[in-house]
Amino acid sequence: MLILRATKKLRDKIGGVAPTDEKESTTMLGDWYGNLIAWRRPLVLLVNARTLLPVFAPLAPAKTLTDRVPDVVASALRDHGVPEQVIDHEHARMRDIRVAPTADRQVVGVMNEFIFLAGHRRERTDDLRELSMMSAHTPCGPLRTSHTYPDRELRAFLSSLTSGN
Repeated sequence: MLILRATKKLRDKIGGVAPTDEKESTTMLGDWYGNLIAWRRPLVLLVNARTLLPVFAPLAPAKTLTDRVPDVVASALRDHGVPEQVIDHEHARMRDIRVAPTADRQVVGVMNEFIFLAGHRRERTDDLRELSMMSAHTPCGPLRTSHTYPDRELRAFLSSLTSGN
Protein backbone atom coordinates (compact mmCIF):
# COMPACT_ATOMS: atom_id res chain seq x y z
CA MET A 1 0.00 0.00 0.00
CA LEU A 2 1.22 3.45 -0.92
CA ILE A 3 0.29 6.59 0.96
CA LEU A 4 0.16 9.64 -1.27
CA ARG A 5 0.49 12.62 1.03
CA ALA A 6 -1.18 15.32 -1.03
CA THR A 7 -1.60 19.02 -0.47
CA LYS A 8 -5.15 20.22 0.06
CA LYS A 9 -5.20 21.75 -3.44
CA LEU A 10 -4.38 18.38 -4.97
CA ARG A 11 -6.75 16.43 -2.70
CA ASP A 12 -9.59 18.77 -3.73
CA LYS A 13 -8.78 18.22 -7.43
CA ILE A 14 -8.57 14.43 -7.34
CA GLY A 15 -11.53 14.06 -4.96
CA GLY A 16 -13.37 10.84 -4.25
CA VAL A 17 -10.39 9.06 -2.69
CA ALA A 18 -10.97 7.82 0.82
CA PRO A 19 -8.51 9.21 3.36
CA THR A 20 -6.42 6.84 5.42
CA ASP A 21 -5.42 6.42 9.04
CA GLU A 22 -2.37 4.35 8.07
CA LYS A 23 0.91 5.67 9.43
CA GLU A 24 3.28 4.73 6.57
CA SER A 25 3.49 3.09 3.19
CA THR A 26 4.48 -0.55 2.81
CA THR A 27 6.51 0.23 -0.32
CA MET A 28 10.29 0.10 -0.21
CA LEU A 29 10.62 3.81 -0.99
CA GLY A 30 7.90 4.80 1.47
CA ASP A 31 5.47 7.69 1.15
CA TRP A 32 5.21 9.97 -1.86
CA TYR A 33 4.06 13.58 -1.62
CA GLY A 34 1.97 15.28 -4.27
CA ASN A 35 1.30 18.89 -5.16
CA LEU A 36 -0.76 20.56 -7.86
CA ILE A 37 1.00 22.84 -10.32
CA ALA A 38 -1.68 25.14 -11.71
CA TRP A 39 -0.11 26.00 -15.04
CA ARG A 40 -2.05 26.37 -18.28
CA ARG A 41 -1.77 22.59 -18.59
CA PRO A 42 -2.03 21.51 -14.92
CA LEU A 43 0.62 19.14 -13.64
CA VAL A 44 1.22 17.17 -10.52
CA LEU A 45 4.58 16.97 -8.81
CA LEU A 46 5.29 13.77 -6.92
CA VAL A 47 8.23 13.73 -4.50
CA ASN A 48 9.46 10.69 -2.63
CA ALA A 49 9.74 11.44 1.08
CA ARG A 50 12.81 9.20 1.58
CA THR A 51 14.97 10.31 -1.38
CA LEU A 52 13.27 13.59 -2.44
CA LEU A 53 13.17 12.24 -6.00
CA PRO A 54 10.85 14.50 -8.05
CA VAL A 55 8.50 13.26 -10.78
CA PHE A 56 6.38 15.59 -12.91
CA ALA A 57 3.23 14.21 -14.56
CA PRO A 58 0.10 15.57 -16.22
CA LEU A 59 -2.78 16.03 -13.83
CA ALA A 60 -5.51 15.37 -16.39
CA PRO A 61 -7.66 13.49 -15.92
CA ALA A 62 -7.47 14.33 -12.22
CA LYS A 63 -9.93 11.64 -11.13
CA THR A 64 -7.57 8.90 -12.41
CA LEU A 65 -4.37 10.26 -10.87
CA THR A 66 -4.18 7.62 -8.15
CA ASP A 67 -4.63 4.90 -10.78
CA ARG A 68 -1.74 6.35 -12.81
CA VAL A 69 0.74 6.96 -9.97
CA PRO A 70 2.25 3.43 -10.00
CA ASP A 71 3.00 3.65 -13.74
CA VAL A 72 4.33 7.20 -13.47
CA VAL A 73 6.67 6.27 -10.61
CA ALA A 74 7.77 3.05 -12.35
CA SER A 75 8.65 5.00 -15.49
CA ALA A 76 10.66 7.53 -13.48
CA LEU A 77 12.54 4.78 -11.66
CA ARG A 78 13.30 3.16 -15.02
CA ASP A 79 14.69 6.50 -16.25
CA HIS A 80 17.06 6.49 -13.26
CA GLY A 81 18.34 3.01 -14.05
CA VAL A 82 16.65 1.21 -11.18
CA PRO A 83 16.68 -2.58 -11.78
CA GLU A 84 13.47 -3.93 -13.27
CA GLN A 85 13.02 -6.37 -10.37
CA VAL A 86 12.92 -3.47 -7.89
CA ILE A 87 10.52 -1.52 -10.11
CA ASP A 88 8.18 -4.51 -10.39
CA HIS A 89 8.22 -4.95 -6.61
CA GLU A 90 7.39 -1.27 -6.00
CA HIS A 91 4.74 -1.23 -8.72
CA ALA A 92 2.96 -4.23 -7.21
CA ARG A 93 2.90 -2.64 -3.76
CA MET A 94 1.62 0.68 -5.14
CA ARG A 95 -1.58 -0.78 -6.55
CA ASP A 96 -3.43 0.10 -3.36
CA ILE A 97 -3.09 3.86 -2.91
CA ARG A 98 -4.47 5.87 -0.02
CA VAL A 99 -4.48 9.63 0.09
CA ALA A 100 -3.58 11.52 3.25
CA PRO A 101 -2.66 15.09 4.16
CA THR A 102 0.99 16.12 4.07
CA ALA A 103 2.90 15.33 7.25
CA ASP A 104 6.40 16.73 6.71
CA ARG A 105 6.89 20.45 6.18
CA GLN A 106 10.42 19.88 4.97
CA VAL A 107 9.22 17.74 2.03
CA VAL A 108 6.52 20.31 1.25
CA GLY A 109 9.21 23.00 1.20
CA VAL A 110 11.30 20.94 -1.21
CA MET A 111 8.24 20.47 -3.43
CA ASN A 112 7.73 24.23 -3.50
CA GLU A 113 11.37 24.73 -4.52
CA PHE A 114 11.04 22.17 -7.33
CA ILE A 115 7.91 23.94 -8.59
CA PHE A 116 9.67 27.31 -8.50
CA LEU A 117 12.66 25.95 -10.43
CA ALA A 118 10.40 24.12 -12.88
CA GLY A 119 8.76 27.44 -13.70
CA HIS A 120 12.12 28.66 -15.00
CA ARG A 121 13.11 25.38 -16.63
CA ARG A 122 9.90 24.95 -18.60
CA GLU A 123 11.14 27.65 -20.95
CA ARG A 124 13.86 25.17 -21.96
CA THR A 125 11.68 22.07 -22.17
CA ASP A 126 8.08 20.91 -22.29
CA ASP A 127 9.20 17.31 -21.82
CA LEU A 128 8.08 16.22 -18.33
CA ARG A 129 10.57 13.36 -18.28
CA GLU A 130 13.43 15.76 -18.96
CA LEU A 131 12.08 18.19 -16.38
CA SER A 132 11.97 15.38 -13.82
CA MET A 133 15.53 14.29 -14.62
CA MET A 134 16.88 17.87 -14.41
CA SER A 135 15.09 18.42 -11.11
CA ALA A 136 16.43 15.14 -9.71
CA HIS A 137 19.92 16.55 -10.05
CA THR A 138 19.17 19.70 -8.04
CA PRO A 139 20.88 20.11 -4.67
CA CYS A 140 18.40 19.83 -1.79
CA GLY A 141 19.06 21.26 1.65
CA PRO A 142 17.66 18.27 3.56
CA LEU A 143 20.16 16.02 1.74
CA ARG A 144 23.18 18.21 2.48
CA THR A 145 24.54 15.76 5.06
CA SER A 146 24.18 12.75 2.78
CA HIS A 147 24.25 12.74 -1.03
CA THR A 148 23.01 16.29 -1.77
CA TYR A 149 21.03 15.35 -4.91
CA PRO A 150 17.83 13.25 -5.06
CA ASP A 151 19.15 11.05 -7.91
CA ARG A 152 22.29 10.25 -5.91
CA GLU A 153 20.22 9.66 -2.77
CA LEU A 154 18.08 7.15 -4.69
CA ARG A 155 21.16 5.26 -5.92
CA ALA A 156 22.68 5.23 -2.43
CA PHE A 157 19.43 4.01 -0.87
CA LEU A 158 19.08 1.18 -3.39
CA SER A 159 22.74 0.32 -2.97
CA SER A 160 22.32 0.08 0.81
CA LEU A 161 19.49 -2.42 0.29
CA THR A 162 21.60 -4.70 -1.88
CA SER A 163 24.64 -4.48 0.39
CA GLY A 164 22.56 -5.31 3.46
CA ASN A 165 23.40 -2.11 5.38
